[in-house]
Amino acid sequence: MAYGKSDAKSTSTAGLEEVLILLREDLIGELQAINQYQAHIDRIENEEIRELLEHIRDDEKEHVAEITHAISRIDAIQREKFAHDHTAGAEKVAVETDESTILTVGSMFGK
Repeated sequence: MAYGKSDAKSTSTAGLEEVLILLREDLIGELQAINQYQAHIDRIENEEIRELLEHIRDDEKEHVAEITHAISRIDAIQREKFAHDHTAGAEKVAVETDESTILTVGSMFGK
């Protein structure tokens, strides 16, 4: 498996549908990583390690944003869906910034 830039002659070019599949698989991985880091953060008492894992978790959240933006540039239907907020009470959620109301893995399990 290649981990850096590969020689163009040795790889085939993926079509847009294949690229979308790959990006969505990457998105799944990023979301799973966020959940895993959060679960670890909720269990670790060492502040230095918690802060490190929080930083890494936040990097994963940035990756989610980057991948979803890439998907929306390629997939017109997905772009249209992202353009509209389909959640109930979206105005209320956007205004609230009180961290005590933000769900985390730990808060969902009473930690």
